[in-house]
Amino acid sequence: MAATHRLINENQTTGIAIQDWTVLSHKTSILNSQEIDTATAELGIPIPEMIFGNNFLSIEHKSGFKLEFKALPALAMVDQSSKNSDLIKVSYAREWFDKRSMANQEHITDVVKPYDWTYSTKYNGTNLGSEGCMQFVSATNETIDIEQLKRPDPILFYGENILFEDELADNGTAVLTTKVRVMPSCFFILLRFFLRVDDVLFRIYDTRIYHRFGTDTVIRECSSRENSYRDTRARIPRSKGDDLSLLLDSNWVSSQLPERESVVEVARLQ
Repeated sequence: MAATHRLINENQTTGIAIQDWTVLSHKTSILNSQEIDTATAELGIPIPEMIFGNNFLSIEHKSGFKLEFKALPALAMVDQSSKNSDLIKVSYAREWFDKRSMANQEHITDVVKPYDWTYSTKYNGTNLGSEGCMQFVSATNETIDIEQLKRPDPILFYGENILFEDELADNGTAVLTTKVRVMPSCFFILLRFFLRVDDVLFRIYDTRIYHRFGTDTVIRECSSRENSYRDTRARIPRSKGDDLSLLLDSNWVSSQLPERESVVEVARLQ
């Protein structure tokens, strides 16, 4: 029997109520100057050029479990030392040298700031559930049902949200986004941090959340992928010629990057 559902559309919040779950996506404008000052003071680092600090994606179950995705908690996990950016500079020294002339080396030094200027974050959501609600633990044999997600099932609700974006002083882009789709049989969320440092590297941190209605499990898969810009560019089909537009497509880039780490966790509904 098809699952009954109710679509939600209130002010700047859209979503769906289905099978004891409520999925909400709130989309609004970037932070104003006062909010930016407050966020900067709280985080202790300069915030990205475009920060949608009031945007969020949330999933909540009637049992009290609630998981939310927002920009500021994600930025709170950014390395506030220069360790990460120093590693980029050392690991990809040849690319930096090729990219900048010797006369412009001072600019490279400026890029390595006393915090991770790439805004790389392995944030995988904020647990806002009531005390005693389910927690994610390492899984042994649980996996996301990819074949089910490939089926041409009707999409009852779809939402896409930008949490923050920065052009890295014209050196590339760092962007954190959420996507959710709800079908009659399941829901699937992708939280993606996508980093492109021009002529240097690509990095992707993905968090996938999957639940099949009728089961008592929610699966979370966190993965990281990374490779040099040069190697990734070399994978563009020759038929594309000088067209580099694929390098702007995070889905294509993700399919080309080697996986460095993958962790699967599961939470059980009470």
